[in-house]
Amino acid sequence: MTLSDLMIAHSSPTLAGIKGGSLISLKKLTGKGNFSRDKLERKGLSFFPLSNSKGEKLLLVYRKSKLEKELADSTAARILSDAGYPENSTLDEKLLYLRKRFLSSDFPHEVGLFLSYPAKDVEAFIENRGAGYLISGLWKVYTNAEEAERTQRIYEICRKDYSRFYSRGLSLESLCVPS
Repeated sequence: MTLSDLMIAHSSPTLAGIKGGSLISLKKLTGKGNFSRDKLERKGLSFFPLSNSKGEKLLLVYRKSKLEKELADSTAARILSDAGYPENSTLDEKLLYLRKRFLSSDFPHEVGLFLSYPAKDVEAFIENRGAGYLISGLWKVYTNAEEAERTQRIYEICRKDYSRFYSRGLSLESLCVPS
Protein backbone atom coordinates (compact mmCIF):
# COMPACT_ATOMS: atom_id res chain seq x y z
CA MET A 1 0.00 0.00 0.00
CA THR A 2 1.17 3.53 -0.67
CA LEU A 3 1.36 6.11 2.10
CA SER A 4 -1.72 7.74 0.57
CA ASP A 5 -3.64 4.45 0.87
CA LEU A 6 -2.48 3.97 4.48
CA MET A 7 -3.48 7.52 5.38
CA ILE A 8 -6.98 7.00 3.97
CA ALA A 9 -7.32 3.66 5.79
CA HIS A 10 -5.96 4.81 9.15
CA SER A 11 -6.06 8.61 9.33
CA SER A 12 -9.32 9.69 7.70
CA PRO A 13 -10.79 11.18 10.92
CA THR A 14 -7.56 13.15 11.40
CA LEU A 15 -7.64 14.33 7.78
CA ALA A 16 -11.25 15.39 8.40
CA GLY A 17 -10.25 17.37 11.49
CA ILE A 18 -12.42 15.37 13.90
CA LYS A 19 -9.53 13.54 15.60
CA GLY A 20 -6.25 14.95 16.91
CA GLY A 21 -3.96 12.13 15.84
CA SER A 22 -3.66 8.77 14.11
CA LEU A 23 -0.88 6.20 14.07
CA ILE A 24 0.07 4.35 10.90
CA SER A 25 2.25 1.25 10.74
CA LEU A 26 4.48 1.48 7.70
CA LYS A 27 5.04 -2.29 7.58
CA LYS A 28 2.99 -2.64 4.37
CA LEU A 29 4.32 0.54 2.76
CA THR A 30 5.11 0.11 -0.94
CA GLY A 31 5.50 3.75 -1.98
CA LYS A 32 4.77 7.37 -1.11
CA GLY A 33 1.62 7.77 -3.11
CA ASN A 34 0.40 10.80 -4.96
CA PHE A 35 0.19 13.77 -2.59
CA SER A 36 2.01 16.93 -1.59
CA ARG A 37 3.18 16.93 2.02
CA ASP A 38 3.56 20.72 1.84
CA LYS A 39 -0.09 21.16 0.82
CA LEU A 40 -1.24 18.88 3.66
CA GLU A 41 0.92 20.78 6.15
CA ARG A 42 -0.54 24.10 4.94
CA LYS A 43 -3.96 22.65 5.81
CA GLY A 44 -2.81 21.92 9.37
CA LEU A 45 -1.67 18.30 9.12
CA SER A 46 1.65 17.30 10.68
CA PHE A 47 3.74 14.14 10.56
CA PHE A 48 6.05 12.63 13.16
CA PRO A 49 8.05 9.44 12.47
CA LEU A 50 8.37 6.85 15.22
CA SER A 51 9.90 3.39 15.52
CA ASN A 52 9.08 0.79 18.10
CA SER A 53 11.58 -1.33 20.04
CA LYS A 54 11.34 -4.02 17.34
CA GLY A 55 12.34 -1.58 14.59
CA GLU A 56 8.87 -1.28 13.03
CA LYS A 57 8.42 2.13 11.40
CA LEU A 58 5.38 4.10 12.50
CA LEU A 59 4.04 7.49 11.52
CA LEU A 60 1.97 9.76 13.73
CA VAL A 61 -0.32 11.93 11.61
CA TYR A 62 -1.73 14.75 13.72
CA ARG A 63 -3.31 18.17 13.97
CA LYS A 64 -1.11 20.27 16.22
CA SER A 65 -3.70 22.63 17.74
CA LYS A 66 -6.23 19.85 18.33
CA LEU A 67 -3.66 17.51 19.86
CA GLU A 68 -2.24 20.27 22.10
CA LYS A 69 -5.74 20.91 23.44
CA GLU A 70 -6.39 17.20 24.05
CA LEU A 71 -3.05 16.71 25.85
CA ALA A 72 -3.75 19.76 28.06
CA ASP A 73 -6.68 17.91 29.68
CA SER A 74 -5.88 17.48 33.38
CA THR A 75 -6.19 13.67 33.27
CA ALA A 76 -4.05 13.47 30.13
CA ALA A 77 -1.42 15.76 31.68
CA ARG A 78 -1.29 13.59 34.81
CA ILE A 79 -0.91 10.39 32.75
CA LEU A 80 1.95 11.94 30.78
CA SER A 81 3.61 13.19 33.96
CA ASP A 82 3.32 9.73 35.54
CA ALA A 83 4.97 8.26 32.42
CA GLY A 84 7.92 10.64 32.81
CA TYR A 85 7.07 13.35 30.28
CA PRO A 86 8.63 16.68 31.27
CA GLU A 87 6.25 19.05 33.05
CA ASN A 88 5.01 22.03 31.00
CA SER A 89 6.62 20.65 27.86
CA THR A 90 5.65 21.74 24.36
CA LEU A 91 3.97 19.35 21.96
CA ASP A 92 7.27 18.94 20.11
CA GLU A 93 9.00 17.98 23.38
CA LYS A 94 6.21 15.51 24.17
CA LEU A 95 6.59 13.94 20.72
CA LEU A 96 10.34 13.55 21.20
CA TYR A 97 9.70 11.88 24.57
CA LEU A 98 7.06 9.64 22.97
CA ARG A 99 9.67 8.58 20.41
CA LYS A 100 12.04 7.69 23.25
CA ARG A 101 9.27 5.74 25.02
CA PHE A 102 8.53 3.73 21.87
CA LEU A 103 12.18 2.73 21.60
CA SER A 104 12.48 1.73 25.27
CA SER A 105 9.12 -0.01 25.71
CA ASP A 106 7.16 -2.72 23.96
CA PHE A 107 4.32 -0.25 23.59
CA PRO A 108 3.85 2.94 25.63
CA HIS A 109 0.16 2.86 26.48
CA GLU A 110 -0.06 6.63 26.89
CA VAL A 111 0.13 6.77 23.09
CA GLY A 112 -3.67 6.53 23.21
CA LEU A 113 -3.69 10.17 24.31
CA PHE A 114 -1.88 11.10 21.09
CA LEU A 115 -4.57 9.17 19.17
CA SER A 116 -7.45 11.14 20.72
CA TYR A 117 -8.66 8.29 22.91
CA PRO A 118 -10.50 9.57 26.01
CA ALA A 119 -7.99 10.23 28.79
CA LYS A 120 -10.13 8.39 31.35
CA ASP A 121 -10.08 5.28 29.14
CA VAL A 122 -6.31 5.50 28.68
CA GLU A 123 -5.89 5.90 32.43
CA ALA A 124 -8.15 2.89 33.17
CA PHE A 125 -6.40 0.78 30.52
CA ILE A 126 -3.04 1.45 32.18
CA GLU A 127 -4.40 0.82 35.69
CA ASN A 128 -6.22 -2.40 34.69
CA ARG A 129 -3.47 -3.62 32.34
CA GLY A 130 -6.00 -3.92 29.52
CA ALA A 131 -8.48 -6.06 31.48
CA GLY A 132 -12.03 -5.32 32.67
CA TYR A 133 -13.12 -3.01 29.86
CA LEU A 134 -16.75 -2.41 28.91
CA ILE A 135 -16.31 -2.68 25.14
CA SER A 136 -13.42 -3.08 22.73
CA GLY A 137 -13.32 -1.39 19.35
CA LEU A 138 -10.78 1.14 18.14
CA TRP A 139 -9.73 1.33 21.80
CA LYS A 140 -10.72 -0.44 25.00
CA VAL A 141 -13.48 1.54 26.63
CA TYR A 142 -13.79 1.76 30.42
CA THR A 143 -16.03 4.81 30.77
CA ASN A 144 -19.05 6.11 28.86
CA ALA A 145 -19.54 3.17 26.49
CA GLU A 146 -22.44 4.86 24.70
CA GLU A 147 -20.38 7.95 23.82
CA ALA A 148 -17.41 5.79 22.78
CA GLU A 149 -19.57 3.68 20.48
CA ARG A 150 -20.99 6.84 18.89
CA THR A 151 -17.48 8.28 18.39
CA GLN A 152 -16.19 5.01 16.93
CA ARG A 153 -19.15 4.90 14.50
CA ILE A 154 -18.34 8.46 13.38
CA TYR A 155 -14.70 7.46 12.78
CA GLU A 156 -15.76 4.39 10.79
CA ILE A 157 -18.25 6.35 8.67
CA CYS A 158 -15.52 8.91 7.99
CA ARG A 159 -13.06 6.18 6.96
CA LYS A 160 -15.62 4.58 4.62
CA ASP A 161 -16.60 7.92 3.08
CA TYR A 162 -12.98 8.96 2.58
CA SER A 163 -12.14 5.57 1.05
CA ARG A 164 -15.03 5.95 -1.37
CA PHE A 165 -14.11 9.54 -2.30
CA TYR A 166 -10.44 8.62 -2.71
CA SER A 167 -11.27 5.61 -4.90
CA ARG A 168 -13.34 7.94 -7.11
CA GLY A 169 -10.27 10.11 -7.73
CA LEU A 170 -10.38 12.83 -5.08
CA SER A 171 -6.88 13.73 -3.91
CA LEU A 172 -5.61 13.46 -0.35
CA GLU A 173 -5.12 17.23 -0.37
CA SER A 174 -8.75 17.85 -1.34
CA LEU A 175 -9.94 15.51 1.42
CA CYS A 176 -7.83 17.23 4.08
CA VAL A 177 -9.97 19.78 5.90
CA PRO A 178 -8.06 23.01 6.72
CA SER A 179 -7.55 23.78 10.42
